Amino acid sequence: MKKLLLVLMFIFPMMAFAKATDSADNASRFREGTHYEVVTGLAPVTRPTLTELFSIYCGGCYQWEKGPLITLKGWLSQQDIVFKQAHINFMGTYAKQATLALAMTRGTPRHNAVKQALFHRLHVERRGDWRNDADFFQTLEKAGLKQSDFEANQNNLMVMRTVLDWNQYGEHVQAVPGFMVNNRYLINMGSLKSHDDLNALITYLTKLPLEEAQ
Repeated sequence: MKKLLLVLMFIFPMMAFAKATDSADNASRFREGTHYEVVTGLAPVTRPTLTELFSIYCGGCYQWEKGPLITLKGWLSQQDIVFKQAHINFMGTYAKQATLALAMTRGTPRHNAVKQALFHRLHVERRGDWRNDADFFQTLEKAGLKQSDFEANQNNLMVMRTVLDWNQYGEHVQAVPGFMVNNRYLINMGSLKSHDDLNALITYLTKLPLEEAQ
């Protein structure tokens, strides 16, 4: 059964993100099967992209959201690397509903409010999983997503396409948070010792082929 990694395994000691080392040095440092895995079957990207695979049920994902991810996103922007998130729904009673809520608000001002409300319920209020639909929709409505809007949009084609795309990521990960570069290279977070290592590996992987050779 898929499981979460312990927070200490992927929350590095707090330190500033630094410029990654030269690509030639990275090529000698990083190895497929040790530092990253190659995955197939995901849609190719046209620009260097880092995708965080997360769950609102994951305490480590919440810690990343409130700390290291903020700095990482700033660094990615400086490197002209696109940042995306995909919600993985392999744990939690209301994981599928949370995925739908995040998918239908993606690209809107309500998206972050919904994500933070879900995180807050589980990791700040610590009230446990939602007891029933009324309990769940009470959380969403605090973030501006009404139950009527949720029910009206849950079968929207764009929403379902997003959910399908996110579910495909879930086929490749055993634990969260996870990070994938260019929809092709899944980072082994347990192999890294610092934020510098993560930066360097991301830089290295963005230079590798975007897709399988034809």
